[in-house]
Amino acid sequence: MSACPRCHTPLPVDDLFCSHCPPDYTHELRERLAQALEGRYEIIRLLGRGGMAAVFLAQDLALERQVAIKVLPPDTTRNDQLITRFQREAKTAAKLDHPSIIPIHRVESEAGLVYIVMKYVSGQSLEDLLLRGPLSVPQVRQILREAALALGHAHRRQIVHRDVKPANIMLDEEGRVVLTDFGISKALEGATQLTGTGTIIGTPAYMSPEQAKGREVDGRADQYALAIVGYRALTGKLPFEGDSHSILYQQVFEPPPSVLERRPDTPRDLRIALERALAKDSRARFPSMEEFAASVSGERAVSPGSDSTTIVRPPITQRPQSKSGDGHGSGVLVAMGTLAAVIVLALIGVPRLQSTADRRPAERSVISAAPKASRLPVKKSGPAKLRAVDYAFLSVRSSPRALLYVDGSKVGLTPITNHRLTAGTHRLRVEQKGYQSVAETVVIKSSRPVNRRYELRRHSSR
Repeated sequence: MSACPRCHTPLPVDDLFCSHCPPDYTHELRERLAQALEGRYEIIRLLGRGGMAAVFLAQDLALERQVAIKVLPPDTTRNDQLITRFQREAKTAAKLDHPSIIPIHRVESEAGLVYIVMKYVSGQSLEDLLLRGPLSVPQVRQILREAALALGHAHRRQIVHRDVKPANIMLDEEGRVVLTDFGISKALEGATQLTGTGTIIGTPAYMSPEQAKGREVDGRADQYALAIVGYRALTGKLPFEGDSHSILYQQVFEPPPSVLERRPDTPRDLRIALERALAKDSRARFPSMEEFAASVSGERAVSPGSDSTTIVRPPITQRPQSKSGDGHGSGVLVAMGTLAAVIVLALIGVPRLQSTADRRPAERSVISAAPKASRLPVKKSGPAKLRAVDYAFLSVRSSPRALLYVDGSKVGLTPITNHRLTAGTHRLRVEQKGYQSVAETVVIKSSRPVNRRYELRRHSSR
């Protein structure tokens, strides 16, 4: 467990500062970066941040172009072996030459900073786009096809992404897919192995079963993750939800709910392709990303459980519409010791961690001042009995990072993911020193996840 660099309080996994210290570490990082790169780059603004890195927009003064600079958190620079591995992986990724992979210009370590200079893509992340809801079938086909072909290019050069998720899939202003963060998760995973903590790097919601079990992975792990991206893009929901350990358990042991249950108009060929790519056994998936791309795009049809494909129509060429924006994400550090315990318990007969009945689709929670209710019935078709909604999961992001309070109790520093709210009325409040607080009332009357994102305004100076 790491410690806060300011007050040395032990920190939870993936946090940089404790709740007693200002959470916006990027101001200090920006100043250090600007000083180190003075005369070469002019730092313009922050593009995004996470537990793994911060990304800044900068002007390359020599070449007169805008670039994105991804900087590792300050605490990582104390590990010389991590720096060496990170540089090696980033330089390997820099050799990738594909229109759907962001080019890397430089990989450097200086003035106590480790950073990557890469092409700046003006657009938005798929994560930001999906916050607005599910996409059309042609959009999903095109995004999956372009992302799969880019990953296939990397796989043929023995590079596995390991952290494919919407936050690492960018859409430029013309709607073209561009992938980011190749090699970073492998470098950071190597660092955890060197320290002997028994941890893995990745994002549980998109992690393949073999990666969740801590095994060696190949390109089929990226295929599994991209299939989950497609599942969410079609349905607006992840196939597995809950806390990190619950999700990892489900990735290993439970089949995903059918896409048709949540998106009845999903074409048969697309459904079958996603089901095959989501096979628990990696050997049952597509042998290459090129075959996966052909199947999800509609170029080829594939039979369930079969390696044979048949060409049925030309590739989809329609591109998704997108608006200008930006977004970057980073992986989540997950303790494998707990996962191992969960798996052992499962093998000796412990009940499932999460009922599939609680993952059904439902209407969006709304802001309301309605009276608090502990149980709200949901009607089902036919003679089935009414079932009470027990809870929903709340996820909150804010800029800058801030403290989240629910019903007056402190939950923690944003981003907060999968915080359980019982059915009824709850009061949310987000606070950060120097910024105006934001408060909102939400009513939980369905099991559908509640996602909130707040942009905090600074207090006006007098």
